[in-house]
Amino acid sequence: MKQGKLARTSNVINADKCVDYLLARPKLEMVGLGLIYGHPGLGKTTYAQRMAYSRGYIYLRLEAWMTPKTFAVALKKAIMQHLGMGDGPIVGSAASLYNSIIGILAVHPEVVIVIDEIDYAFTEQKILSAIRDIVDETLAVVILVGMQNAKDRLYQINRYYFDRCGVFCEFQSPTKKDIAFIMATVMDVQFAEDIVDYVHRRNQGTLRDTIKLIHSLESVAHAKKLSVISVHDLEA
Repeated sequence: MKQGKLARTSNVINADKCVDYLLARPKLEMVGLGLIYGHPGLGKTTYAQRMAYSRGYIYLRLEAWMTPKTFAVALKKAIMQHLGMGDGPIVGSAASLYNSIIGILAVHPEVVIVIDEIDYAFTEQKILSAIRDIVDETLAVVILVGMQNAKDRLYQINRYYFDRCGVFCEFQSPTKKDIAFIMATVMDVQFAEDIVDYVHRRNQGTLRDTIKLIHSLESVAHAKKLSVISVHDLEA
């Protein structure tokens, strides 16, 4: 299987459009806040990491143990490393760190920050408030990535915060067309059309299971020294 390939599925295409929309927004009238969300196993984190890496953005993953202070430390450290500002100790109160972050981003409005696992912030609303302040007071773009109920949770927690989001992008189960494109992108053997139907019927609606099935198909193809694999080869 070819490593590091990000297939241009419908989810990837739609997410890229949302990111591009935020970048091209009327910056003085609209804050740069967006949310990507969806069920587990649909490729949100893979997309967020690879998109951030390929475009030169900051990727930061929230952890369950993070407090407003530890999040501020992690965020400032990531921003300083990204901008080549050194890797010295990050000290100060949470409030002073957030003020410092806002000051840095005010000078560097081109910065884009991708924050994964935003669901952990729903029990630490000071983190959500800090992110809101960042997009309210700077021109930076912040893209949140969360689970399937993240959009509803934002609405329940704070309607004002919800209204600040310029774009929402929900990741969906891969279509048969998506699966065919993924297989053509990552497989190192050819496949018959009936294999696409086979994977589509058995992938449990997730990208994660799709990749597992593709890996299994390639294992069969390699074991049988096949250049093209079909359902008949599996039955045999």
